[in-house]
Amino acid sequence: MDLLIKNGNVFYKNKFQQINILVDDKKNIKYTKHIKLKPNTKIINAGNLTIIPGLIDVHTHLRQPGYEYKGTIKTETKAASVGGFTTICCMPNTKPIIDSVSELKKIKLLINKNGIINVLPYCSITVNEQGKQIVDIKKTSSHCIAFSDDGCGIKDSSIMKQAMKQIESTNKVIACHCEIDGSETKEVIRNIELAKQTKCKLHICHVSTKSSIDVIKKAKKQKINVTCEVTPHHLLLNKDDIKDNGAYKMNPPLSSKQDQSSLLKAIKDGTINMIVTDHAPHSDKEKNCNYQKSLNGIVGLETSFSLMYTKLVKSKIITLEKLVELMSINPNKRFDLNQQSNNLTIVDLNQKYKIDSHKFFSKSKISPFNNWEVYGKIKYTIVNGKIVYSN
Repeated sequence: MDLLIKNGNVFYKNKFQQINILVDDKKNIKYTKHIKLKPNTKIINAGNLTIIPGLIDVHTHLRQPGYEYKGTIKTETKAASVGGFTTICCMPNTKPIIDSVSELKKIKLLINKNGIINVLPYCSITVNEQGKQIVDIKKTSSHCIAFSDDGCGIKDSSIMKQAMKQIESTNKVIACHCEIDGSETKEVIRNIELAKQTKCKLHICHVSTKSSIDVIKKAKKQKINVTCEVTPHHLLLNKDDIKDNGAYKMNPPLSSKQDQSSLLKAIKDGTINMIVTDHAPHSDKEKNCNYQKSLNGIVGLETSFSLMYTKLVKSKIITLEKLVELMSINPNKRFDLNQQSNNLTIVDLNQKYKIDSHKFFSKSKISPFNNWEVYGKIKYTIVNGKIVYSN
């Protein structure tokens, strides 16, 4: 049957306005002020609710295959739907590594069987993410959304340059976790120089320092094809907030107050292009321990929008329109995802609630934001014209 969403504050044509949304029986979405209802049309009265393009996260870890005890496609896409995400991109560091057409086909079968929302897989840049042999870029490019050896920086510059040349010919993005010899900025500088030489689309993952921001800002002024992302935890926390438990252990680690301030400034001035979660579930045993023993990584799909709305929009650091750009429009455009025609997120911006990590749908229940009070409760998540989550 048709679905009519009426009386909502809708983000349409780059601004918020009162307009009806009709999802027809073929799951196509139409925006209109006047509409004729068919019999049995389902109606959502979205008075006092805000309707935005479906949230997109281009940096997540779903753990399947190989690490199902940490998370699965089913559990983590359910968590994503609860957080308002309609599309996520999953990193290839599974077991086995997603580094070939055959592995990409296998992960897509798992996604089609178990995914609650749209999931688009990365392919690794090098075989088994070992930084030595480049994968078959030409063959894999039509099966993946982008390329990344996430978590494993490629130290050999000649291999990285060769990979960039091949990826540039496919018009795909190369997404880099920068950490050569423990230095984020050192690898950011090198990769930007290689992107300048090859004209490859470079995307810098989870920037965390002022020095990296300064380098990226300079590169953008030089018209080098580079974008970057930031996580909510690097925006809202710094190393002074770290407590001796695994909830605060992630890679890159939390930085200084100066770095945090620089990231917030870069969100405002447009240097940072998108907000991602780097959602990385671990088992309770791996995270519910002291800081030193904990594995790196926290979950964020269920808390990201509310945290960003509360701490960035309500505090007037950015507008709600800017947040929509950072969490939907920009990632969709940069990665050429084509994911905004019939995906919607409906949120009650006035609903205040307390984050309770014990109630997460993710397999991982550990978060540094547990007990934080936030605004912005997700009420509906609509994927491909279908309601996949309602509250």
